[in-house]
Amino acid sequence: MSKEKEDEEKPEEEQVPKSRIRHLLMPVIIILMTFGNVVVSTAETQFAYYAVQKEYNISSVVSAARQSLCEANKSSPLFKQQQKIQSITANWNAYCHLAQSVPVLLMSLMVGSWSDVIGRRAALIIPTFGLIFKSAFFAIGIKLEWNIYTFVIAFFVDGLCGMWISLLASAYSFTADLTNYGKSRMFGVVFVDMTLGVGIALGVFTSGYIIKFLGFLYGSVLMVGVGVLLCFLISLLPESKRSTNKITSTTQFEYLKNAVSFYFKKSPTRYKYILLAIVFSFQTLPNIGRINVQSLYVMNSPFCWNSVRIGLFGGVRSVAQTIVGVSLAWPLYKCMSKDAMVIIGSLSAIGYYVLTALATNDIMIFMTPVVGLLLNFPVIVIRSEMSQITPRERQGALYGSIAAIDSGCSLIGSVLSNLLYGGTVSVYKGFSWLAFGSCHIVGLLFFG
Repeated sequence: MSKEKEDEEKPEEEQVPKSRIRHLLMPVIIILMTFGNVVVSTAETQFAYYAVQKEYNISSVVSAARQSLCEANKSSPLFKQQQKIQSITANWNAYCHLAQSVPVLLMSLMVGSWSDVIGRRAALIIPTFGLIFKSAFFAIGIKLEWNIYTFVIAFFVDGLCGMWISLLASAYSFTADLTNYGKSRMFGVVFVDMTLGVGIALGVFTSGYIIKFLGFLYGSVLMVGVGVLLCFLISLLPESKRSTNKITSTTQFEYLKNAVSFYFKKSPTRYKYILLAIVFSFQTLPNIGRINVQSLYVMNSPFCWNSVRIGLFGGVRSVAQTIVGVSLAWPLYKCMSKDAMVIIGSLSAIGYYVLTALATNDIMIFMTPVVGLLLNFPVIVIRSEMSQITPRERQGALYGSIAAIDSGCSLIGSVLSNLLYGGTVSVYKGFSWLAFGSCHIVGLLFFG
């Protein structure tokens, strides 16, 4: 796209609100909320795996060295039990994320538009409550030894609160409020992504040790405490959106319409929004889908990882991809085109998934973050591009619509990845990873 055409599509610039010291609380809030969600999501799969083993009374065959049911001999009865546990846990994951992703699809649209009216700070409270409820529900359920399918309730309520997807909408909208269009906006998006990376890395690095030393019960209680701390910090955060209007029941349809109008209302930028949304979807779908099967994949033979090793790898991957890789986006943005960044990032992602599918030892798994170092480039560029062609007063609605795409990808990716992995693990456990890589290929075809 020519520079002249980009300039024509940019809305008229408005004066940004003056930054204050307490605005720096926002990165802390992002880190803590991301940390809490990562720890909970990492623990939930491992808890289900443990609970299913206990239900089938086969915990006595858990590997003493690796602390997971693992048998490499495919003719062994233990191997068949191992694959059965993998399949049951994957299906449980699918049901839970289906219950979570359906309500979040609507809530992500609404929360983004609400934040344009009630402000970004109030919108942050909603996903924080979801984190507190889910963590508390897990703590009570683990203590009382409820059936694992009762935990679907916690996922549903978390979805009603918008979970981490509403956090993304609020965080990017907050950044858009405080930055100008152009390179400043791109830097803002990169900064938010790096902050998310810090939270993810902190969560995955520590999750294994939290599970090991505190267990699932007290680990859940700790996350309730994180949620309470978040509420306190949000109360101290200055508002970046000056509107003081109130939400009324008669305007709910308008909020929903604002979020989807980018793609349906006739305008010079309508088709660009649609194309960017399609490419964004194919880039995001595998990134969300992999989260739900990564733990199961490395708990299976020949890796047989325990919670600490899973956390160590997750931390290495997060630092490489969401901190180091994302930090490279800003300098590369100055010396190459946006199209080139999307292509390079997609190729990096494809390499990451193919190598994961072909991995046969720990070294190959730990090499995947290096190959996939730049896989977040396409999402960063697309978010920045969509924000730059959107008026300031509609940034919340835009990021609400992007959050809805995220939640749609979460619904499809979470459910399909678990069903696909559960259905193919006994045939070829790397099949789902090859499917993830193919999504990036399709995204490149649309982008080209």
